[in-house]
Amino acid sequence: MNATADVVVVGAGVVGASIAYHLASAGARVIVQERDDIAASGATASSAGQVRLFHPDPADADLAVRSLPTFAHWADVIGGDCGFRRTGFAFLAGADRRADLMAAVARLTSLGVDTQLLPVEQYAATHPSLRLDGVGAVVYEAASGYADPARTVRSLLAGAVRHGAVVRPGDAARSLIRTGDGKVTGIRTARSAVSAPIVVVATGVHANDLLPAPVTLPLQARPVGWCITDAAAIPGADRLNVTIDDTLGTYFRPAGPGRVLTRIALTAALHNAGQVTATDLTRVPPAVLASALRLLARRLPAIETVPVLAVRSALEAYTPDGRPAIGPVEEVPGLYLAVGLSGGGFKSAPATGLAVAAELLLGEIREEFARYRPARFAGAKNSSEQCGPPIAMSGGPS
Repeated sequence: MNATADVVVVGAGVVGASIAYHLASAGARVIVQERDDIAASGATASSAGQVRLFHPDPADADLAVRSLPTFAHWADVIGGDCGFRRTGFAFLAGADRRADLMAAVARLTSLGVDTQLLPVEQYAATHPSLRLDGVGAVVYEAASGYADPARTVRSLLAGAVRHGAVVRPGDAARSLIRTGDGKVTGIRTARSAVSAPIVVVATGVHANDLLPAPVTLPLQARPVGWCITDAAAIPGADRLNVTIDDTLGTYFRPAGPGRVLTRIALTAALHNAGQVTATDLTRVPPAVLASALRLLARRLPAIETVPVLAVRSALEAYTPDGRPAIGPVEEVPGLYLAVGLSGGGFKSAPATGLAVAAELLLGEIREEFARYRPARFAGAKNSSEQCGPPIAMSGGPS
């Protein structure tokens, strides 16, 4: 059955879901088209769910700062529950990074963020369960934490539906529908079509499958993954911060009572061979898990021998400069991209969705996206100069 809308959002990860929510809550007729079951696969389902503000890129930090109040007051702002837990965030680094960290802390402080560069001895005193060998500097944020990616997506989509959006899972978009002069007028799926003057592509690693020649993005699919361990017997495990350990190249955080989540270092070969899956622990190479836990044990002793309860992995779309591609494509009127999040989309999804909706509905040019425009890659013109006229909206999806 064919349908019509003001905007069709292709991809129901956290960024696509946020865009859909903010469009629908502003009165747009929205259809969300998703190839899989909602929150069951893709990069969002395998996100670590970090909600932190510290980032070396000022633009990324700014979007994260704008997003934190939404995570912290989710029920009042969005409705429902995203599973946000305020644990604090710590960035552990070597002494050689101290000058860079001081500059990053100064930037965040200028944005009103309560963050500080702590002496290692001070941090160690409040986290006696951690070994901090090799750590020379600690950035700490008290207000940060983590959220549940699946609950976050479902809550955003439920909110979008309350405002009249239609969510269509299990039917992948196959191609764009275009007029003779190249303007986008919708999408085709395996079973139907959707007519809409604006198509937002938020499909991660599958983005180039939908983009028409000569538009292409230099996206690289990188495997990301984590495992959850039963750490109930380890003193202090419940009181860990969300932590990025720059000295060891890993991250870890609490994952509910008595559980700790940590990064698994995956290779493309392992992921593409199906040796790491989201549902079958028996197919995860023992050496991969052992290596991840051995690394974490350098910070949290005894974690190496605890049971592994769960593992997740997915492919995340990265760009060459590590920044997303967000904005309209001038060569294809009606096409808007929100892809290549490069592992950082979750923490900034609320602000990203709000700003995208403003560009599409009001014709605004949002400065938050100045460094993210697709035009910086070959094959796209300078799309940051014009976001198009506001969308004329009427009624609900049909």
